[in-house]
This record gives sequence, C-alpha cells and structure tokens, in this order.
Amino acid sequence: MDTRATLQQAVDLHQQGRLKPAKALYESILIKDKSNVDALNLLGTLLAAEKHFRQAEKYLLKACNLAPKYASANYNLGRVYLEQNLPKKAFGPIFKAVTLKPNFADAVFVLANIQVRLAQYEDAEQGYKKVIKIMPQHYEAWNNLGGVLQEQGKPDKAISCHRQSIQLQPNFQLAYISLATALQATDRQHKAVECLKGAIGVGGGAVIYHKLGVIYQQLGLMEEARDAYLKAIYLEPSFGACYRGYAEITRISSENNIAFIESARSLDMNDENRMHFDFAWAKVQDSLKNYDQAFVAYKAGNDLHRASYEYSVKDSEALFRVIKSSYTADFFVNGGSLTGKGSGVVFILGMPRSGTTLVEQIISSHSSVYGAGELEYLGDFGKKFSGGGSRFHRQLPQMDRELWQNLSESYLAETVSLCEGAPYVTDKMPDNFLNIGLIRKLLPEAKIIHCKRHPIANCLSIYKAFFTAKGSHKYAYDLKELAEYHNFYEDLMAHWRQVIPGQFYEVKYEDLTKNQEYESRKLVEYCGLGWEETCLEFYRSKRKIKTASAFQVRQPMSTKSVDLWKQYGVSLQPLIDVLHIPDEYSES
Repeated sequence: MDTRATLQQAVDLHQQGRLKPAKALYESILIKDKSNVDALNLLGTLLAAEKHFRQAEKYLLKACNLAPKYASANYNLGRVYLEQNLPKKAFGPIFKAVTLKPNFADAVFVLANIQVRLAQYEDAEQGYKKVIKIMPQHYEAWNNLGGVLQEQGKPDKAISCHRQSIQLQPNFQLAYISLATALQATDRQHKAVECLKGAIGVGGGAVIYHKLGVIYQQLGLMEEARDAYLKAIYLEPSFGACYRGYAEITRISSENNIAFIESARSLDMNDENRMHFDFAWAKVQDSLKNYDQAFVAYKAGNDLHRASYEYSVKDSEALFRVIKSSYTADFFVNGGSLTGKGSGVVFILGMPRSGTTLVEQIISSHSSVYGAGELEYLGDFGKKFSGGGSRFHRQLPQMDRELWQNLSESYLAETVSLCEGAPYVTDKMPDNFLNIGLIRKLLPEAKIIHCKRHPIANCLSIYKAFFTAKGSHKYAYDLKELAEYHNFYEDLMAHWRQVIPGQFYEVKYEDLTKNQEYESRKLVEYCGLGWEETCLEFYRSKRKIKTASAFQVRQPMSTKSVDLWKQYGVSLQPLIDVLHIPDEYSES
C-alpha cells in the first residue's frame, strides 16, 4: 500500500462528503500503521462530523499524544469538545493549537469564541483583532469583535464593527441582529428597526422578524410585534421564541384563534425551541385558567432551561454573606462618606417581578423624570474589579475616599449622559438591592425605593417569566433554588433595615395595585417631586421597556395577579416548603 496516495484518496473522498469510503481508507492506513498521526487526525474529524464524539476524541487524543506539536489535531480535538458544549474542556487544546501555530486564524477565532463564553471579553477582543489582521475580510470576526465591545460597554465602537461585517457580507443575518442590538443599547430603537428592515431587503429570514418583534414589543407597538412574530413563525414553524413572544403580548381567551399555537405542539423542536414554546403554551393555559396544565408546561420549560447552564446556590449564599459582613452599622457610622452626590437619582429595586417596572413607569411619567430602565453601571463596578463582585464588596470599606469619589463620579457621568436634560433619572435595576450599602456610601443623596411583594406570588411570577438577558437570574428556573435565593434576599433586606434604618422607602405591590392614587402620590412625594396627573396614566407612556413586564405596564392598573398563586395549589409545594414568609404576609 502506498500510504501517502491512499491518504490523499481518503482526503479527496472526505472533502466530497463521501464519508463511508473515506473512513474505510483511513482505517486501512491505521491497520498498517497505528501511529499515522494524519490518519488519526482526519479519522477523528470524520467521526466528529458523524456525531460519534467519543470515538473521535479517542483518535484525536492519540494523535495529540503521538505528535504533541501537531496544531491541527489539537484544534480538531477542541472542536469535538465544543460540539459537546464543553467550552472549558475545549479551551486547553485550542489554546495549545494557537500557541503552536500563532497565525492559525481558525484556531484563534475559535479560541476567542470560547473566551466569550467564559466571559473573558478583553482576551476575546484581542483574539478577534488578531484574526482580522491575518484575514481582513473575515466578516464573522468583525461581527464578533463588535459583540465583545458591546459586552464591555462600548456600543458605539461595536456599531462600526457590525457595519463593517455587513459591508463584507451583506447577507449575514447575524450582523444585522448584532447591529440592531448595539443600536438599541444607544437608545436608537427606530434606527434598529430600519437596520432590520434593510436585512429583509437582502433576504432576511425568521430571525430578523423575531428581532423586529422584540423591538416593537419594547416600544409598545404590540400589533406590529405580533405581526413580526407571526411572519417569523410562517417562515420557521418551530421557532419557539416567537410563540413565546406572541403569547406574552396577546390577550388570550377561548374565543381567540390559538389553533396555530396548539397545532405547533406536535412539531419536532430542539431543546431551546421547545423550552420557549413550553413557556408560550403555559401562558395560553394560564390565560384560559387551566392552571394544572399551565404549571406542567411552565415546569417543562423551566426544567429545559435549567439543564442548559451551571449554577450553585452556595455561590449566591457566599455573595450575600460577604455583603452583610462588609456593610456593617459601624461602617456607615464611622466609615466616612461623600456629600451632595446623587440628588437627582432614583433607584428602584427589589426582586424581579415585584413591581419595579410598574413603579418606574409611574415615576417616569412625571415631566421632570427620565426613565433609564435597568442600568448595569453599579454591577459593572464589581464585574470589572480584580477578583470579581465578592472581592469588590469585601474591599470597598478599605478603599480610600478618592476611589469612592471616582466611582461616584463615574456612575453620575454615565447617567447624566442618558437623561436628556431631565433633572431626575431612574435606575430600575432590580438586583441593586445587593448594592443598597454601596449606593448609600457613594450616592448618599439618592432616593432608594424598595418594591416588595408576597413571596409566593413574587416567586411564581418569576418562575412564569423567561428572562432574556444572557446568564441572568440563574436561580429562577428551579422552585427550590428560587426559594433559597428569595430567602437570601429577605435576609439581606432585614440587614439593610438594621444597619441603615429609614434610609430607603418601601412599597408593597399589593398596596400599589389596590390603592393606586394614594400610593402613587406617596412615591412621587418621596422623590421630592410635585404631583402630576400623568403619573396615574403611566400606561400611556411611549418610553421603551425592555423587561418581561413590557406588556403588563402598558395596561391600566389591575389587582388580578395579586392572589393568582393560590390557583396553583399543591404544584407550588416544593417552593412553599423552603420559602420564608415574613410576618407581614403570614396571614395572606
């Protein structure tokens, strides 16, 4: 046998997609020479293409062991791990391939993609820039570079990268979606719509219509959103997220034509599409008051999503413990503070689905207030700090006054740039309940509104929602983990009441929905504003809303969801068994 000729013949067959005869030739070479690293490498890639990952790994590992400096084999081994959704395991061999062959553009690109998945955005940025230097026409690298710039809070720079990607490949749908996302981040919603309509003009498909639906929904253009979702479903009937979006913004009753949703239950969907569809079907059943069937569907959707990521309750517990130990009563009494900072900022915080969007909508309907939505600036302080959020909170009491001043001014500069001249601005990031101590230290004049809700009602509402922000609220998709996280939250709020008593205003969702004008007037008064009747007609506001409450808060006030949790009965027992109920809710 002429091994070289046989290998070339196998490669030709492989490239033609004739995998079976190619595989036979690779195997014949290895029968004669078990150490032929080229045959091992190529057979491994062929088996990976056939989804035989364990066999592929075996051959590729052997090739890497026999030839430690074989960059291609290391690259292909890493790709096998990626195909199995194992980015951490893929990192090593891909990194080695790049080390062995620094200008191996495909390996550099894949390594940068892995670094994005591991939230190593600065390293990924350098990787994409290197790919572009090697291959300036690499439109995917341009688009992905824009993505990591946006992750680092640089949407304006991201926009130019996405536009370059589109210029290089006008039919690349993902670049249009990425550009629209960056435009949204800079409050250019209508420009984002124009961008997506441009994609339709060059053959844009279902994903473009889905993104249009999402933006229309945020803008309160519900008819346009429904139309976009339906067009996406027509093009791709198994597009689960479009069913979910449609169900979220549609008043469903037995008279509605929901046959197209019901008929889709029998479609073959992958796990992600099925997960979104389960949330849609659950919303339909909930609207029809079929609560047992609704819970079955909600649980199916939550279980599918929970299986897709890693989360440990212990990590959350550790963060809460660090915050409590760092922000003590002594720190606030003797730790010094800044003065006169934050007088125009109103923080609205609490657990998700506790009424934060509703409260912001009421306050931002005032002529002196700009509603900025969920700002990530405070959370970014911890994310960008060496050692992460826990270390940031642990170190903050020891930081010098100059650094506090810099953090305070950095936050204010970011918010002032958003508020279009309004003297007041709202920051409605629910998770800022973690940062109440930080707010009081850096922005002592800011107003803080804490939104409370019956724990069972709040947790059910969270469990019924799908949070679209990447990696957010990982505790939310399992009833026991949700209960444990809510308990940590309740404990932390009790801590804040003890160490900084009277330093924030608390409003109950139930009181707000039952006594709208009375509670709304108290909220506006707390903010130091005069009353305006527009605050009662918050649902008429045209401001964009990016949260899961985008549809609900565009409707007049309603109390129908206050006791809805009681309809779910024993289905919620795994939650109730763990959940702490404060005394103020123990009788309800």
